[in-house]
Amino acid sequence: MGCNFRCIHCQNWSISQQFEEGSVIPQKELALLIDIARRDGCRNQNWVGGDPIPQIPFWLGILLYEKENTPVFFNTNGHYSREASELLRGVVDLYKIDFKYGSDRCAERISDAPRYWETVTRNLRSAKRYGELLIRVLVLPGHLDCCLYCILKFISEELGKGTRVNLMDQYTPHWRAGEAPELSKRLTPSEWRRAVAMAEDAGLTNVTM
Repeated sequence: MGCNFRCIHCQNWSISQQFEEGSVIPQKELALLIDIARRDGCRNQNWVGGDPIPQIPFWLGILLYEKENTPVFFNTNGHYSREASELLRGVVDLYKIDFKYGSDRCAERISDAPRYWETVTRNLRSAKRYGELLIRVLVLPGHLDCCLYCILKFISEELGKGTRVNLMDQYTPHWRAGEAPELSKRLTPSEWRRAVAMAEDAGLTNVTM
C-alpha cells in the first residue's frame, strides 16, 4: 500500500492513496512465503504497490531473512532519490519503470511529482547500468506532443534503440481523471496510430504493445 505519486487517473487509487486499511505482515513471515514460492517454481519476487518506493527499507529487511536466491523485480514509477538508487544497486535484478511524462508541468499537474524529468531520467540511466531494464509507457490522451515524443526520444538517444519498451494503449479514466479534461476520455484510435508511428520514427526496435 501507499505511493509517492498522487495520480488523478490512478486505477489503483484505493491502494495507492491508502483508502483501504491493508494488513501488516512481519518481515520474517513474508520472507518465508517468498522462499516457499521460489521452491515451488516462482521466478521472481515482484516489489510493487501502489509503489514499492515508500517501502524500500522494509523490502531490504526482508531480503536479510530470505534463504532462497529469488531475483528481485522492482516495479516502480521511478521517482526515487539518489540514496534509494544506491541502496538498490546490486539488489534489484530487473527494473520495470513507468516512464509517465516528458514534461515537468504535466507531472506536477497530474501526479503531484516535482522535478520529474531530472529524477526519472537519472534513475533510468542507473537502472540500465546496474540491472536489466524494462520501460512501460502508458500513452495518455492529449499528451503525445508534450510527453510521449520526449519520452521516446530520450529512450532512443540515451538508453539505446534496443531498450525494451512496453507501449500501452489501455488508458481508461479512473478516480479523479475528470479534473483534467483531456484525461476524461480514452485514447482515440488515431492517437494510438500516431503513438506507434512515433515509436517507429524514434528507431526503437524492441517495442511490445
